[in-house]
Amino acid sequence: MLALKTRLALVALGLLVVAQSHAAGFSAPTSVVKLSEAGATVADGGPVSSFADNPADMVFFPGTRVSLDILATHPTYTVDNSNGTYDASSNLQILPNLFVTHRFNDLPLAVGLGITSPYSFNNTWPAGTFPRQPLLKNDLRIIDVNPGAAYLLLPNLSVGVGLDYYQTLSATFGPNSGNGGGVGGNVGLFYTTERFNAGLSYRSAASISSGGGSIDLPSRVQAGVRYRFTPRFATELDVDWNDWSNAQLPGYGSLGWKSAMAYRVGFSYHLNQNLEFRGGLAHEGSPSNGSSIDAAVPGTSSNLASFGVGIGLGAWHYDIGASYALSGNATSYYPGFAGAYKASTFNFGAAISRDF
Repeated sequence: MLALKTRLALVALGLLVVAQSHAAGFSAPTSVVKLSEAGATVADGGPVSSFADNPADMVFFPGTRVSLDILATHPTYTVDNSNGTYDASSNLQILPNLFVTHRFNDLPLAVGLGITSPYSFNNTWPAGTFPRQPLLKNDLRIIDVNPGAAYLLLPNLSVGVGLDYYQTLSATFGPNSGNGGGVGGNVGLFYTTERFNAGLSYRSAASISSGGGSIDLPSRVQAGVRYRFTPRFATELDVDWNDWSNAQLPGYGSLGWKSAMAYRVGFSYHLNQNLEFRGGLAHEGSPSNGSSIDAAVPGTSSNLASFGVGIGLGAWHYDIGASYALSGNATSYYPGFAGAYKASTFNFGAAISRDF
């Protein structure tokens, strides 16, 4: 068993080292548990908020479950170009997320609803940062209203489907602004045994009409395995693929990005039945290339570390978590927005959930 643990650890570290591509783009974490485990939750199934990654898992939990997650994110952006080195100013963004699931007593069926903030960024480049450009403001907030259902195909295997309705709360890109909506969908599979979980999910691309153009969101595939070494200790390894090749923003048009991968390792340890510690590491590669546009949101690679704590008090559960992502460089030669971009992001949040 010790040899197996060592091999798994080396594989996970190897994936983190050799990964060469960015899955984050302008996506944001949608739950505190996900934040605490570096995003490695597609095969978790335990917290109700995992509905946002995989709708199939909710059918394994009886009754009604509710969770409210409040997350905050504060990014920093820097560009080094022919005019000098400039820092963009960014506001702290508060991202609320709500999850409700219900398993029917007499049917192998569950339904759920997630209202999340999956895409978000905010920055203002000072006047003179880019040639012939005045002060340049970029601000995006999108919510996803996501109803879904899960069905138990076999005692250990379920399938889930959902609808994603996206609505912009703010969408400003230089002189272009305007709000709109768009529709996508998602599907997932979840397999569980006493010690092993596996999850697979797909979320489709979507296009949102907005002032001066459209906001095109990527399709995404997530795959993960979770193994409980003991009743108290579990680890998960996830791989994400994001197709940013269609990414588009009003005023900029196509960003010229490419598809990208992310590799995530998360762990959880139950000190006792009421106290749980979580942590994780992730590498998110860059969708950017030399011909891409990174002025709206730099498409840099990043290495991320996270930590969190869960506290159970009867039917109530409380979670807190934080993560920090430090990026590499993304160099763009796109005319008017050329430069070497860097970014870092600090995320933190708190959640309260209850089983009925």
